[in-house]
Formats: sequence, C-alpha cells, structure tokens
Amino acid sequence: MRILRDVESVSKCLVVLAVIALAVPGFSGLSSAVQSLSTDTVKAVAVDPWTIALYIDADNNLESCYDQFTLPFLTNLAENDQVNIVAWVDRLSTTGYEMIDFAGADTTSTFSTTELGFGLASTLTAFIDWSSSTYPSENYCLVLWDHGSAWKGFLADDTDGSRMYGPDFDRAVRDAGVQIDVLGVDACSMSSMERMYEFSASGYIDIMVASEELVPGNGFSYDLMFAPVVADPTRTPEQLSSDMVLGWEAYYGASQRVNLAAVDLHTYRAALTEFGVWNQELLDGYSSFYKAYNRAAKHSYQVSGSVCQIDMLDFAQLLYEELGKYPVTAERTALSGATTGMINAFKVSVLALSTGSVARDTTGISIWFGWGGTYDALIEYYSSNLWFTADTQWDELIAAFNA
Repeated sequence: MRILRDVESVSKCLVVLAVIALAVPGFSGLSSAVQSLSTDTVKAVAVDPWTIALYIDADNNLESCYDQFTLPFLTNLAENDQVNIVAWVDRLSTTGYEMIDFAGADTTSTFSTTELGFGLASTLTAFIDWSSSTYPSENYCLVLWDHGSAWKGFLADDTDGSRMYGPDFDRAVRDAGVQIDVLGVDACSMSSMERMYEFSASGYIDIMVASEELVPGNGFSYDLMFAPVVADPTRTPEQLSSDMVLGWEAYYGASQRVNLAAVDLHTYRAALTEFGVWNQELLDGYSSFYKAYNRAAKHSYQVSGSVCQIDMLDFAQLLYEELGKYPVTAERTALSGATTGMINAFKVSVLALSTGSVARDTTGISIWFGWGGTYDALIEYYSSNLWFTADTQWDELIAAFNA
C-alpha cells in the first residue's frame, strides 16, 4: 500500500453553510476555438473500445492535490491507443484550462486561455460533447473531480463562484445526449440516496462509482483503477467499475475511514418502489415504534464531515433488529417486511464495495436523517429543493421524527 502524504488531511469535501445560496453567475459561452475543437481534431480512426474522460475542477484549494497525486497517477498508466484517457483541467492559479490526452510518455497538453466555469452545466455539456466526439468509443466513462458534499452541491469553481447541483448535472447530460457507461465521482460523500436520485433521473448513466464517506486529498488511485482496462480494452463497464473499487482498496487498504462503491443506477431506480413502501410503513408506524427509530438512527454509521448523513442500509438493519424487541403485531410485521424488502432491493444494486476497518458498517448508500439544530438549519432547503424529497416524501418522516 502506498504511504499517504500530508495532503491527505485535505478532503474533497465542500464546506457548506446552513444557508445555501443557489444563485450561480451567468456564463457567456465557449470560445469559437473550443466550439470547433470537436470537429477539427476528431481522431480519424475506427471507434475505440473505451474513452475515459476526466472533468477536473481544480479551480479551488484542491489544485495541489491534482499536481501531487492525480497527475502522477494518470501519467503512470501505460499507453494503449484503444483506450483514450483525456481531461479538461481548470486550475486556480491560471486563467484558462488544459486539454490533456494521457498516453504514457506521449501525453500531450493544449492550453486555452478561455476561463470556463466548471460548476456550470454548459461547461460540462461542452466537455462531454468534446471528449465523446473527438475520441469516439464503444464505452464511455466520465469522471467528475472536485469537492462534493452529498446532496448539498459539488464542483465548486472559485474563480467564477459557480457550483453544480443535481438539476444542473441532469441538464448537462441530457443536453449532451451521450450514454455514460460508468460515472466516477472523485469527490466527498456523493454516494447518497439524494444524489443518486438526481444522477439516475436522465437514464443516461448506467453505473456510478463514488464514496459515501470523505475522499482523502489523494483522491482516486487512477493508475491502479484503470490499469486493467488499459491492459485489456475488452473489459465491460461492470468490470471497469469493479476494477475501480479494487484499485481504490489496493491503494488505501483496510485501515482507514474510507469507502467506495459501484452502484447500478438502473437497479437503484427500480429499488425505489421498495423504498416508497418502506417509507410509508415508517410513517404509519411512527407513533408505535418511535423509540426503535431513535435507537437505530443513533447507532447507525454516521458519515464523517457530513451533518446527519447516515448509512441507509445500516440504519435499516439496526431498525429491523430493534423491531424484533416489540410484540408481534400486524403493524410490526408489515414494517419489518418492508424493511427487509428495501434492504434486499438496494443490496442488489451495489455491484462492488470497499470499506476500511473504521467504515466497515458502510454499505455504499447514505441518506440524510437530520435532527436537532441541524434539522432546523437544513430542512427547508432539503424539503424544497431536492427531487428526491419531492418524489419520495422522505422529509415527512424526518419532520415527524423532529416534531
């Protein structure tokens, strides 16, 4: 296992205030040079098996992490002309961005002086358009690199003040219209029910690889994660997502508070039916089993760096055990059955999982369960701005819990 350096204390997590501003500065559009890039420089070769496209927003305090870790990881990879590994990199220290084609010793970089807001949907759409048309491939992996904070925003660009939210991302991928076989999110706490709900809404994303925990400043171990597909470009999206989880585990080992999961977003979406049944049973049984909810929430895995974000399946399993202490009634039987049904449905969606020893109770999916002052500060935003709560009414359970 590699030795982590001092920068590991910098996690890829957004610091979010209780009052969250949604206003994002306007964007005047891409330069004509960038707009024409996809048609001027398209590879004049047959479609390759894989394109891995990294959208690297280092226009903030993570810039040094990119230089110290991500860049060496990527340049460590061997060259294979059937696997395109490309990136746009936005730095805090420069005006403009880099377009990089990683190919071992033949890695090339082109610099544009146009400053782009990497927290804007229009920029992400342009990147997906550029990478998928310039490097056409049978399979496409998009990696988002920056800060993240569960459902509270991600991709923070300090130069223009932009930050991306779920609806922005959904608009970006719909406008691009490119099927994303694997979405990697190299940012903190993004494997949450709320975020996955937004990411899965378009149907354009098949598998998501992300962490429900904090991601150290070292980030994804790209050399270990992508070495298998560089060696064997016939690897499937399912295999690539598992390779990413295994590469993460090989780098971080089992001794830290880390977590990474590959989740099939189509199976996740299907499991929302069981989630809805479970949530309704939770609401119906609230007055009878409130103490069981409280004990389960208190003892479930708490995601570090996030306010009241807990591991959903750990909470559900503890709740099931608490319900076993109550007398058998039709109400308890219904809630217990809904709980196991929900657990089994979501477990199937997790294709691969790595947990450190401290995070051994993580299962790959977190959910917000706010209480006290945290509930008071965030419930209005949580209830009013998230597609997840609008469609599932999970906020109603949290409101009942805090009444």
